[in-house]
Parts: sequence; structure tokens; C-alpha cells
Amino acid sequence: MITVRRVMPDHPDAHALWAEQQEDLARRYDSPDLVLETSFATLVASLVGYADDGEPVASIVLRWSPYPTGAGSLELKRLFVRPGHRGHGHSKVMMGAAEAIARRAGATRIVLESGTEQPEALALYDRLGYRRIASYGEYKDEPDSVCYALDLPTRVLVLTGALGAGKTTVAAAAHELLAARGARTAHLDADALTQAYPAGPADPVNRGLLWDALGAVAPLYRARGYGDVLLPLVMDDAEDPARVARAFRTSAGPAEVTVVRLAAPAEERIRRLEGREFSERWLGWARTRTVEMDGELEALAVEDAVVDGAGRTPDAVAADALDAAGW
Repeated sequence: MITVRRVMPDHPDAHALWAEQQEDLARRYDSPDLVLETSFATLVASLVGYADDGEPVASIVLRWSPYPTGAGSLELKRLFVRPGHRGHGHSKVMMGAAEAIARRAGATRIVLESGTEQPEALALYDRLGYRRIASYGEYKDEPDSVCYALDLPTRVLVLTGALGAGKTTVAAAAHELLAARGARTAHLDADALTQAYPAGPADPVNRGLLWDALGAVAPLYRARGYGDVLLPLVMDDAEDPARVARAFRTSAGPAEVTVVRLAAPAEERIRRLEGREFSERWLGWARTRTVEMDGELEALAVEDAVVDGAGRTPDAVAADALDAAGW
């Protein structure tokens, strides 16, 4: 097995592996003057795989695609395993590590370029479910260029909780944290999508309207390359996670939905509600409803994790929510 580590762009282990790969490709394609790029302006991550004895034996690079391969496309470069360490599944491990980073980055698609003289690489991509696409990039007009793509499902992090739990505020804080990380993320306010009057008798709280609205806007965000979505939403039905997955379905399949419930003492939730500019009539209803709702959500237990927000800043709660969701 190997240990995969994220390294700096100028790390000597990565550059040594890249130099070996350049020599390997120059031989395969009978191109002694081949020079491969070693600087990536839109770099997301450079990874090196280390053997048990510490020897660097594998590499891969991820960058946002500079080519017209679709919004949110992340390109893989520099997949290489030293000849003496091939045949042990190291390439698959490196690809898995790269795909995990692509998902965390909010990519909607992974693309890569290979060639006919790399049959072992082509077989790997085929096994991993990548599909062949039209050639792109620097070598797109070369007859031996072979390009691949893998569409990634949209990831949706639902922040649920009773009234006053901080769903919208924490979602906004999480959005900022992800943006600072460089992740391609959208924050949709579910409450805003239900603000329509009068509601129909068959849909008194506009829940049906919400699912229709999400299904309508999801493709717009996807088309612009946003692979991660933050959705503050009270999930009070066991089927709600499946409804969200369907609303954000793409050609890659249903969305990957993770639900984190935000918890806080009733007294704190009520204080937060009383700090909002609402009528006393609404507050009277909300004080009672938040207690009822908290019990209902706890009993329903659709969440994958619970994060305690008592007495904490939105940034701190958001960081814990992202960690709990594996984001």
C-alpha cells in the first residue's frame, strides 16, 4: 500500500516523479523533445504517493480545467507510478484520492487526457467508469490523443433544526468557509422559495412548491459549475432526503445528500426568535412551535449527524457541521 500526501506545487518529490513521467512518455510516443508543464495556474492539489519505506512512487495533479470542458470541470494531470511499483493498484489509489478532493472542491466533472500508447492507463479509466469524450487541450489534434470524463453527482448539505436553531445563519457561514477554501458552492435559502401567498389548500405551507422550485433551479446552478449546495431546510418527513436527492439529480445520478441537524437549548432558540423583526402574533406561535418541532425532529432522526450550537458563533458551528458531513 501507499500513503497519499498533499504536497506543495514545488515539492521535489513531485517534480522528480514528473521528470520520470516525461521520459516515459517521450519514449512511448517517440518524442525526444517532449516537455511537459510543471506549473499549473489553476492548481487545486498536487499529490504524491509514498511507499512504506518513504520512497515517493506515484503522483497526480488536480487543476481547474483551463479548456472548454464544461463549467466546474476539474482536470487530472500527471498520474504516474514508477515502473518498479506498478501492478499493485497504486494508480487506482491515486485516482481515488484525487476524486475525493474533486468532490470536496465542488467539481461537477473530472476530465483528463491520455493516449493510445498508454494502454494500461486507458484500461484503468475504463474500469473506473470514465467515458471517452472528444479530445481537448494541447494535443487535441493529435491522432493518438484519448480524453475521458467522469460526471460527479451534486452534493447537497442540508442543515435542519427547529425554529431558531440557526440553519440559515450557519449555512451562510459555511458558504463563506467553503468559498475561502476555493470550493464551487451555492447557498440556496429554502424558506425564500416558499414565500408565496395565498398557499393552495392542498399545499398549505408551500412544501410542494419548494420541491418544484428546487427542481427548477438546480439545473441552473449545475450548468454554471456548482457541484456543492448548502440548503437550510426543516426536514420533517422521512422522505425529504430522497426528495432533495431527486430535485438535484443530474446525468451522474441522484444528489449525494447529507443532513446535519443543528441543536440548541429551547431558551436560546427562543431568544434568537425574539431578536427577529416579526409580529408578536408570529412570535407567540414560534415560541410554542420551536419546542414541538425540536421533539419531532429528534424522534424522526433523518439526520446523519447532530451539531451543538449552544452559545457558539455561526463560524464555529459551521466548521463543525462541515466536518461532520465530511465536507
